[in-house]
This record gives sequence, structure tokens and C-alpha cells, in this order.
Amino acid sequence: MAVEPTEESFERTDIFMVRGVPFAMHFKKEIIEGIFDFMPADDDIIIATYPKTGTTWMQYIVLQIMTRSESFPSFNDMLEKVVPFLEMSGVSAVEAMTTKPRIYKHHLPYSAVKKNPKTKIIYVYRKPDDALVSFYHMMKSLNEKLDFDEHFNNFVTGTISYGRYFEHILSYLEHMEDGNILLVSYEQLQIHRKEEILRIAKFLGEEHHDALINDESILNKIIEKTSFDYMKKNLKFTVPKDPKEDLLSKKDVPKKDMNFFRKGIIGDGKNTLTKEQLDQLKSVAEEVMKGTAILAEWYNH
Repeated sequence: MAVEPTEESFERTDIFMVRGVPFAMHFKKEIIEGIFDFMPADDDIIIATYPKTGTTWMQYIVLQIMTRSESFPSFNDMLEKVVPFLEMSGVSAVEAMTTKPRIYKHHLPYSAVKKNPKTKIIYVYRKPDDALVSFYHMMKSLNEKLDFDEHFNNFVTGTISYGRYFEHILSYLEHMEDGNILLVSYEQLQIHRKEEILRIAKFLGEEHHDALINDESILNKIIEKTSFDYMKKNLKFTVPKDPKEDLLSKKDVPKKDMNFFRKGIIGDGKNTLTKEQLDQLKSVAEEVMKGTAILAEWYNH
């Protein structure tokens, strides 16, 4: 059964609501409002995901494909201006872009944003137990007091930034027939790197697919530069030490390197969650996503 979060469902003080979508306090309401009212251009490319399901990975894959493996910006430059993260950088960062097509990302459910049927959207999804654990470690790096059991409960009930994971996936899955959305499995992308990168390239345009097919050296470079080990070694996310500060703050405040890339493996959730937690997560997934191919993929139904 789908869950629609309301103001009353949140006793947490570190969450605020904008038009029915919950957000962590390090975001700014006026920026979120601007995103909700923003209309994408025909040739925009949007990477839309739930947090910690392969977003950054997909950003670099898309950018590498589009630039024939030439562009590999720093983590902070990527978020702010190369492939802006809308919830942090705002619509102004997209409007300031001079290169076409514009590539940007957000974590918003499908229903929250304006639709342009010509805009290409890539949506990445990941096994829920792995996504939950990865999300926890990212949030804990921002807030050292975060309790895992509390995070688990928030993830399962949807009283968490961006709402519940399963409804988030469904919001995109329900529009697959529209023809402008590509769904990518985190697990398949990791297991079948070459084939999935070529599938993404084909979705972006035949010319990109042909370029990789005709010059395998470019494809091999993309595979190398978007490997977990390469990205973890070469990318650092610098954020303010104070969790109340804007993550992309330009103010002269104490900063730290955030442990953004942790393991990047399949199955970490099963090593972290208890059997009871795994069963509860599966039960909710089966209830909300009953009959979908993604549910069958996760649990081999």
C-alpha cells in the first residue's frame, strides 16, 4: 500500500515538507520550490534517482559517454556546475549552463517535477537493503549522531528525505511506456558494465553508441574511469563540518572530506541488516511493488 507522507507523520525536527515531499534540513525550501516549477528543455538529460542508488556513478558514465571519455571533473565541480545537483545548486545552475545538451540530476519522485516528453530521463534503482545501508552511511557522515535502527524505521515507513524508496521507484516505473525514460539496474550495471554502458549510450543517441562501437579504446577508457576503485581514488567530496551548513557553502567555514564512496558492492545490506529487518524490508517491498519485474529481479520470484 502506497504511503503519502504528511506534516503530521513527521515528528522529526531534521525534516521539512515541500508540496508533499520530505527533505533533510541541509536543503533550502526556496531552491526546492524553484525546482518544482522548472520546465526541462527538449534536449535536457536528467539523471533521476533515490539517494545512494548509483547517482554519482551514472553522472560520470553519462558525462564520459557524451565527451568520449574526456571530461572527469572534481566531485564538487560536478555537483555545482558540470552536472548540477538541483536540490543543492538550484535551477540557476542549470540556466547558467552554456553547453548543450544540459545534463543535471535530482532525487525527486516523478510526480514532483514538471514534465517535458522530449527530455531524456535515466533512472537508476538498486536492491533496497543495499540502498538503505549506503544511505545510512552517507547520512551518518553528515550527522554522527544518527542511529541505525532509527534510520531503518524511517526508510521503511517513508519518514525520511525524499519519502519511501518503493513508491519513488514506482513513480518512474509507471511511466516506462512514455518512451523517454531508461531504467538501469545498479546490479546489472556492475555485473555487465560494457553492455549496460552501450545501452545507456544508445538511449542518449545513436551517434554516441556508434562512437563507442567504432572505437573500443574510448569504451575501455569509460569502463576504467567509471570503475568504483578509480572513482574512489580520484574523487573527494568536500563539505562543511557543521551539518546545518549548506553542503555547497562558499562561506569560510571548517570543511571536511566526506566518505562518499564506501564499498560500492552488491550484498552489503545482507551483511548489515538483521534477518528480522531483511524480512520486514522484503514484506514492504512485496506489498508496494507487487507484480513488478523489479520486485522479481530483487527476490527471484
